[in-house]
Amino acid sequence: MSDPHARSDALRDGVIGLVLAAGASTRMGPTNNKLVEEVDGRAIVRRPVEAMLEAGVPTVLVVAGFEAERVEAALAGLACRVLRHAGWAEGMGSSLAFGAREAARRGPSALLVCVGDLPGLRAEHVRPLLDAVPEAELARRIVVPTHAGRRAHPVLFGASFLPALEALEGEVGGRAVIEANPAAVVEVAIADDAGLRDVDTPEALRAARAPKTTPV
Repeated sequence: MSDPHARSDALRDGVIGLVLAAGASTRMGPTNNKLVEEVDGRAIVRRPVEAMLEAGVPTVLVVAGFEAERVEAALAGLACRVLRHAGWAEGMGSSLAFGAREAARRGPSALLVCVGDLPGLRAEHVRPLLDAVPEAELARRIVVPTHAGRRAHPVLFGASFLPALEALEGEVGGRAVIEANPAAVVEVAIADDAGLRDVDTPEALRAARAPKTTPV
């Protein structure tokens, strides 16, 4: 009888995580870099990296641009590699394409793409994506988490979609690849909205830092 855990581990061995952490946080104000702001004692950008590593993703790349030194310092001690993208100001699509090209050189079976400003993301949000399809089908699938009918992060792109990701430009991101390949999409329902709660504004940062209440 086959061991499902062994299958899952083998699948994860070929996955590369890609965290997009290059933007200038313009909606946070002129002096704030949201990625290095702390929530619960950790820089926000550490959360998606930690989630991927704890879920068993063996290689995690982080694309940095704006204040790359601060982002890299915030990730100190984590087993990830920071890639500095000189063209980060061109937009998220440019940063994703840059990261996809770097990942493609390593011959991954899939690319797990996440924005860097999800302080609530944990390994339990990542594992269901890695387990969603058989290894033999992974290259041809795009696995998308959903919550309450909304698509969230991170997204797992099978290797056959790497050329499309590498061709992205400007602000056109991974959503364009998802929308262009509806038959390839596998949706996975996630129990909470952590993959939707990005931090773009001071109000969102305050909400992320607010004490969590337990329902009675």
